[in-house]
Amino acid sequence: MDWTKSYSSEWRIFRVNRRTWADAEKLSNVISAGVTKTNDGDMIESGSMEITGDFEPDYYRIVLTAEQSGEVERVDVATLLFTESGGAFNYGVNTTEVNGHSVLYPASVKSVVTGEYAPAGVNGAEYAEKLLSETINAPVQVEGSFVLNEAIVHELGTSILGAVWAVLDAGKFVLQIDGRGVVHIRPKPTEPALVIDTSSQGWLMNDITYTADISDIPNRYIVIDGVSITVAENNDPTSIVSTLSRGYYVDSVDTSPTPINGETYSAYADRMLKDLSVLKEERSYTREYAPNVYPYSVIRATIDGLAGDMEVQSQEISCGNGITVAEKVAREVKLYE
Repeated sequence: MDWTKSYSSEWRIFRVNRRTWADAEKLSNVISAGVTKTNDGDMIESGSMEITGDFEPDYYRIVLTAEQSGEVERVDVATLLFTESGGAFNYGVNTTEVNGHSVLYPASVKSVVTGEYAPAGVNGAEYAEKLLSETINAPVQVEGSFVLNEAIVHELGTSILGAVWAVLDAGKFVLQIDGRGVVHIRPKPTEPALVIDTSSQGWLMNDITYTADISDIPNRYIVIDGVSITVAENNDPTSIVSTLSRGYYVDSVDTSPTPINGETYSAYADRMLKDLSVLKEERSYTREYAPNVYPYSVIRATIDGLAGDMEVQSQEISCGNGITVAEKVAREVKLYE
C-alpha cells in the first residue's frame, strides 16, 4: 500500500481480550481519539478518547482499515489501557473524556521488593522480560541478549518499570511497543525503519524545523564507586566541546556505574563520556503514516533539511480522515571520539 497516495479509511476501536490479547467487541460510541508516542519517558506512549455514554475501563485497540485501488490493509495504531478521567452532560448527553495509559502502566505503579537486584552475569534482556511478564498483561518478546558485568541493586520504592529500564540502559537495549500492544525488548535500532529520499519526499506534508544545543554535553565523566574515583576527560583540541575548546569543565558524575561485558571502570568512563558527547540535531515535521516506525526507530533521509540517520524522538498520531504523524527526530553528531 502506498501511504503517500489517497485512500479511503475507517476507524474502529476494539476492546482487548486480556487472556488471548485478541480483538473483542467493538466500541461503538467514539467521537475522537489520539495517540502520543515518545522516547522521553518510561512508558513510551499514551492516548485519549472522547466518547458518548458510559465507559468501562479496560484495554482497547485503535485500528485503521485503509482501502486503495481494491487493496485493503489493517493498521493497529495503538493498544492502550483506557480509564475515565471526567466528562460533561450537555442537553442530557454524557460526553466522557478517557485517558489512555501505556500497556507498561501496571509496571510503573508496582514497586520492587526489598533487596531486589539483577545479579552479575545475568542475561539483562531476559531479566527485564521476566519482571515485565510477571507484572503487565501485554505480551513481551525478547530480541537479543547482553550480560551484566556487575549486579544492579534496585532501591526501595523503585518501580518495576524503573528497574527494567535501569537494566536495559546498561546494555543499550530499549523497549518498543507495536500497535497490538506487544512489548519488544531489543537492542537500540541502527538500521532504518523508513527511508526518505527525493523519490519518497511525498511522505512530508509541511516545513522541516530544527534545533541544536551543545551546552549540556560533558567533557569530563567522573565515576565514583565507594572510595574509588575514575575520571575520563575530553582534551581533544579538534572537539568543539573539549576542555581546551571551551576553557572550562562540564561534568557528568556517575555514582552507580554499570560496566558490561568485562570492561574496567576506566574503559567504562571513557565509553560513557563518548556516548554523552553526541549532539542531537532535532528535526520536526508532519508526514504520512508508515508502518512499523516507533520511538527509537531510525529514519534515513537524503533530502535538504533532513539528512543522515535520525532517531525518532516522538510522534503525535492523528486519527482523522486517514492517518498522519507529527514527528520529531534527532540526528546524532559525534563531537568526541
